[in-house]
Amino acid sequence: MRYIEKGASPDFFEQEKVDLQQDPNWDNLHCKPALRRHLMDEQKHLCAYCECEVHEANSHIEHIVAQSEQDALRFDYHNLIASCNGVQCDSEAKKAYKPEDVHSCGHKKSDWLNAALFLNPVVETEISCYFDYDATSGAIMATNKNQPKADYTIELLNLDNLRLRNARLNAKAAVVASVREFRKIHNTKTVQEITGFLLNKPKPPAFVSFLTHCFHV
Repeated sequence: MRYIEKGASPDFFEQEKVDLQQDPNWDNLHCKPALRRHLMDEQKHLCAYCECEVHEANSHIEHIVAQSEQDALRFDYHNLIASCNGVQCDSEAKKAYKPEDVHSCGHKKSDWLNAALFLNPVVETEISCYFDYDATSGAIMATNKNQPKADYTIELLNLDNLRLRNARLNAKAAVVASVREFRKIHNTKTVQEITGFLLNKPKPPAFVSFLTHCFHV
């Protein structure tokens, strides 16, 4: 997971919130498609939780604190992020894995969460410091910064499932292949320079936190 720096709430969302004051029901919000696109752009098209690539077909607007828990946060822009759909991300994955090894992120998280333990990606500016990775297996684990919080968040979102482990390893293999091809053209560049370039683009690759760990960028 990585910190998401929230910008200003878009004007079209703020205007419709005013229009809905008499009937503040989330289902009545007509600008949700545009809002979801805005959130994805803000997050560089990476899921706020697992960091897979998100697009219109595999994502949804996620209330970090569920509407059923706090009505006041229903339209709070800082409570809204773009999450992947977890179990619905890859139809082929559902055939290849057990259900517990597929489902993750926003749709996996229950409506109730322990705010004292949950690592909120729009609040915790140093959230990446809570997590470590195994470059060989693709596993995510807690660091000693605050193990109870990291363990709780990993379990709640099921971030260490087998599908995500394999997806991280596939992302690592893709970077290795890209470096190899890049060096054929720019053989004066070091591997470290190339990986730094690939991982620090304005639109970072999926699972960038894992990749940064693997390549020490």
